[in-house]
Amino acid sequence: MASGGTTAPSLSASPIVFARNLFRAINEDAPPMNLLVSPAAARSAMTLVFMGAGGKSADELRSNLILGAAKKQEIAKQHAETWSRECSCAEKGVALQLVTRLYVDEEVNVRPDFNPQAEEFFNATADSLNYTDAEGSTKKVNKWLEKQTFYTVRNFLTPEVFNTESSVILVNSLFFRAKWSHGFPLDATSLGDFWINPRQRMEVNMMRQIGQFRYGESKKLKSQILQLPFERSNMTMLIILPKPIDGLSRLEGKLRELDLNEVAARTHLNEVEVTLPKFRIECDIDLKVPLQKLGINSVFEPGQADLSGIFGKNSPQRISEARHKLFLLVNEAGCETAPETKTKTKRVKKNADRKTFKVDRPFVFAIRNQKNVFFVGHFIKP
Repeated sequence: MASGGTTAPSLSASPIVFARNLFRAINEDAPPMNLLVSPAAARSAMTLVFMGAGGKSADELRSNLILGAAKKQEIAKQHAETWSRECSCAEKGVALQLVTRLYVDEEVNVRPDFNPQAEEFFNATADSLNYTDAEGSTKKVNKWLEKQTFYTVRNFLTPEVFNTESSVILVNSLFFRAKWSHGFPLDATSLGDFWINPRQRMEVNMMRQIGQFRYGESKKLKSQILQLPFERSNMTMLIILPKPIDGLSRLEGKLRELDLNEVAARTHLNEVEVTLPKFRIECDIDLKVPLQKLGINSVFEPGQADLSGIFGKNSPQRISEARHKLFLLVNEAGCETAPETKTKTKRVKKNADRKTFKVDRPFVFAIRNQKNVFFVGHFIKP
């Protein structure tokens, strides 16, 4: 799989390569704080924008989202097929809900043929709001998004978003809930040290278990690698743990050259003693900044954006906001899942070949499968 240079990635690899590129772009100027982004959700939202874009705007989106040369209708069908396989809110297995919507001022007319296709292939629409009623519009958007994310993502927009410069407002999120294939026993969780840097540490609740997991080590990354599988799913949480306490920035520098499938391929089944902090991350990202770093510019610029497929020709509309907000809770049962009180520590025989994976310092993690990266981020401070 291509990880750089002039060789274009295959279409099947495109979501994985885009995930690497987006995470790199966000990380370049990010302050030292916990980070969470969904490359899969962001790419889906901008593919919807591509469906309504023309000219240079469409060319930049096609190239930098790595959509390939297919016609728009075929790209839309491929998108729908991919997400129909992934999105489910069943009680068993992974619950995944993609949330995307475009908002436009009620005085602007949307082409009658745009929303039927957006709804069919992206489960999204372009909805009208009264931009002069900033408070009312904010409440309407936030209430809708809370419901779509099962009340995990709150207070998404503020009234300041609706102003005289506002045009098309893109909102995007991804709800995720899943149980581990092998849950962490509740009675094994206890306080332990998490080193923020070589001089600063905090006590956090550390989960513990011993089991069979895919584990590996990388000299190039100077890291340990672990995959924690989810119940009834091909998704795993991939954790990349730098060996030095202050090794996160160097690790992420190396990850600019690799995609996560290449990292995951370095793991093999082993008996592993795992220690992992319980943690939660809520992240609000302005997607415009990293997407512009990737070369997607004109769709955001006044006088340059071509959204003729949404509004018709000669429309001055552009994407003025591209907001992306996510929530992730990791505990003994899984992600965004209530712990089960019945889980208890099992006695395990001694094993001299057992690996130790103790996550007591900043680390990179991703929720992914072979075809897509649904979340990627890093955890720095409890």
